[in-house]
Amino acid sequence: MRWESTAGASSAAGPEDVWAVLLDGRRWSLWNPGIEWMVLEGPPRPGSLLTMKPKRLRQTAFRIEQVEANRLLALVVTFGPVAALRLRWALEPEPAGTAIVQTVAISGPLAGPLLRRAAQRIAAEMPATLARLAVRAVRLGPDPSL
Repeated sequence: MRWESTAGASSAAGPEDVWAVLLDGRRWSLWNPGIEWMVLEGPPRPGSLLTMKPKRLRQTAFRIEQVEANRLLALVVTFGPVAALRLRWALEPEPAGTAIVQTVAISGPLAGPLLRRAAQRIAAEMPATLARLAVRAVRLGPDPSL
């Protein structure tokens, strides 16, 4: 089974500012109220882990599949060979700031029973979550300590 949903938003912030907020786990709860915290474990590169703690659920370690600074962050969590959940944020410069596109996808023979509800919940929240990310990137700008 394969299922996917995409949503987008525009930010007046530049891609580097959106990227800084996206990678700063201390700020995730400001724009994504479904997540308590996020920790990037090591430098952002393929194979690195990114652990997030959803509200009312256990923390989950995602592996970075793809990363391109200021442009792309793609994560995956797998459940053996039977299911995978992927999250992807793509940033594209626009004349007035940045286009942000997020995708959630599930795949695998047991993805439906294991992950469909979680993926649909993420998809339903993406438009509002991306709108908050777009605003936070303008308000907070880059963190000089990063």
